[in-house]
Amino acid sequence: MNRRALGIYGVFFYLFLYFPLLIMLAFSFNNARRNVVWRGFTFKWYGRLFHDTELLWALATSLKLALAAAAVASLLGLLASYALARHRRFRGRGFYAGLFNLPLMIPEIVMGVGLLSFFAKARIPLTFWTLAASHALIALPYSIGTIRGRLLLLKDSRLEEAAMDLGATEWVTFLKVTLPLAWPSILAGALLAFTVSFEDFVTTFFVAGVGVVTMPIKIYSMMKFGVTPEINALAVCLLIFAATALGLNHLSISNKTLDSEA
Repeated sequence: MNRRALGIYGVFFYLFLYFPLLIMLAFSFNNARRNVVWRGFTFKWYGRLFHDTELLWALATSLKLALAAAAVASLLGLLASYALARHRRFRGRGFYAGLFNLPLMIPEIVMGVGLLSFFAKARIPLTFWTLAASHALIALPYSIGTIRGRLLLLKDSRLEEAAMDLGATEWVTFLKVTLPLAWPSILAGALLAFTVSFEDFVTTFFVAGVGVVTMPIKIYSMMKFGVTPEINALAVCLLIFAATALGLNHLSISNKTLDSEA
């Protein structure tokens, strides 16, 4: 494949990937209640978005839920990854490694029904925190995958052995050597866990307690009456926030690279 054909393929690939986002962006300014026919340009849906307390409350619930799930998944993922990467000769290691990946292989609807049955049998009331625990369980494999991969790459650096040879305990070595080296993967795993929790619908549908309404559940309930461009406006705001965060992260990495080269 020559360079021109590869370039054409790349253009069509990115159009296929991002064209729905462009349509969503355009229809967030559509002066019509249905996303079918263009009726003119307007900003009214953005105004309605910031005055829709129920939708904003659902968004806040999703954000808090995703933060809680990401924090729990990152902590447990770090501990599990450290055990699997550094202590490689304990009994049942392969079984535990496979068990951590089990949520990736089980259909999400089966996971939701199973969690609901467990909470019902254990007589645990469904609350925000049971939902956060369920999301942390689903997001745990993503956290373990990123952190464990980073720790395995660091296994030949001998920095931990050098720290312990100089008198540091295993706990001090973990805090001052392993944790800073693994921090980029911990952050990456937390972002993946945050994303998985934020967009989850199936498990939330089964496990969410009374009064716990996340953004996917709210949008699902709105579909019974028709989704207005207000949802498009919300999606555009989230997209702008994500793009800004990625841009700032790229800028900070570029500045660090320039400083190190200088």
